[in-house]
Amino acid sequence: MMDFDAEATPARGPDLRFVRGWLGRYWLAIWFGVIFAIRLTAIVGENIGFDARLYLAATRAWLAGDEPWIVLLHQQFAAPPPTLLPLVPFTFLPESVGIATLIALSAFGVVLTIRLVGLPWWWLLFPPFLDSVMSGNPQGLLVPLILVGAGPVAAFLKVYALIPIVLTLRWRALLVTFGALLVTAPMLPWASYVAHLAELSTALTNQSSGGLSATAIPWLIPIAVVALIMCGREKAAWLAVPVVWPATQWYYSTLAVPALKGAPVAAALMAINIPGATVAAAIIIAWQARLFTLDRLRAAWVVRGPVAPADGQS
Repeated sequence: MMDFDAEATPARGPDLRFVRGWLGRYWLAIWFGVIFAIRLTAIVGENIGFDARLYLAATRAWLAGDEPWIVLLHQQFAAPPPTLLPLVPFTFLPESVGIATLIALSAFGVVLTIRLVGLPWWWLLFPPFLDSVMSGNPQGLLVPLILVGAGPVAAFLKVYALIPIVLTLRWRALLVTFGALLVTAPMLPWASYVAHLAELSTALTNQSSGGLSATAIPWLIPIAVVALIMCGREKAAWLAVPVVWPATQWYYSTLAVPALKGAPVAAALMAINIPGATVAAAIIIAWQARLFTLDRLRAAWVVRGPVAPADGQS
């Protein structure tokens, strides 16, 4: 007969601490990756570089003496006149080269954004970045241009870049922008743009399916405004466009990236292509800011004394 110990050693299950720790650290990267893969699968069947093609066609039409707003490639060109100027050099390239160049520049802008903001490299999987790059839209250049002191170029590419420029107190960039707008106004088709403004506004709304910001769900607008105020000036500067700008598209959320650092749940919401998700992200960031007293809120918005230059401010 064999002797057995009175107390048998209990069987141990698998040690899940490593798995839990890994998921706790990289859950946002996984979330980005899943949405990125789904979106990439959809984009493959679409017209890659569409925005670049549309922008270049409109710029060529303007240079030829036609109205850029008549350009239709399944969608209508509806950007304000200053957007045409930065695109002029690309019109001298063969169309395929010009489109590829704009896509490459957008990708470069994404890399610079991640580096300048100080985010992990898996932020390359942030889904709005994918939409910006694959469409060849200059949106991906806005954050790095503003941060390195080239805010006027960002404002010409996208007029709403003025919002983070103003709220981050880049006064020199703002003055240069207004000066450039005055100098270039006589050569740009402003009269034609104003004449077509109602039509272009309708086209933007239709092309964005109503948009993703609070303007797509009007009762969210006051909630969004309060959330932005409670975020403080520095955060609101980057969040305002995706949260309250009319007719926003998915790639607009790339402008919010500087405000998403340290706010993983808000970043996860910004990664979703659902109306109102950006407002929910702003509410979360407002809660994290803890500006629950009037003194804290005032301190987060009011500037007293000389303003220290922001990183890359010009």
